[in-house]
Amino acid sequence: MFFDVKVVAVKAYGGRRYTTARRLVLPRNQKTRGKFYLFLLYEVNQGRCRWAFFPGKGAAYVGRFLRRVRRWYSGRPVWVALDQDRPHPCKCRETRRLMRELQLHWVSLPKRSPDDNPVEAILSDIQTNLLDLSDDPEPRATQRRISAHLRGRNRRDDRWVKVHYLPNSHKP
Repeated sequence: MFFDVKVVAVKAYGGRRYTTARRLVLPRNQKTRGKFYLFLLYEVNQGRCRWAFFPGKGAAYVGRFLRRVRRWYSGRPVWVALDQDRPHPCKCRETRRLMRELQLHWVSLPKRSPDDNPVEAILSDIQTNLLDLSDDPEPRATQRRISAHLRGRNRRDDRWVKVHYLPNSHKP
C-alpha cells in the first residue's frame, strides 16, 4: 500500500481561474474558506483507495489513520510505502512506535521522488478535476465531492495506477 497526505485549502475556484481576460477574474490572494488534510491510501493489489479527512497532519492524526488501516486490514500483513514527511516513521518516533504496536510494516520512499508514489497521481487527478475548478462554500462540501470522486474511482475498471518498479501493478 502507498500512503500520502495532501493539504486542501477551500477557496473560490481553488485559487485558479482560466480566462482570456487581461486581468484575473478573482483576486490572487483570496480568503480561504477552510482547510483540511486528505489522508489517502492506495492498495496496489486491488487498485482501490481508502481515505480520511483530518484537521492536521501531525503524528497524532497519522496515528488515527493508521489505526483505521489496521481495522480495515485486520489479521493480514500490511506493508505501507511512505514518503519522507515529518510525521511518518522515518522521522517521528511516536509514529514508529505505533506502527510496531499495530504490526504495520513500512518502507520509506526516497526524498524528492514523487513519481515513486502512485498516490501522487491520484492526488493530482483530484487537484485537476475537483479542486482547481471548485467554488465550494465550506470544507464539508469539498470533502463530500472528494469522497464521491474516490468512491466512483474505486468502482471503475481502469482504477489501477501503474507503478513502474512493480511488475503488473496496473493490471487486475
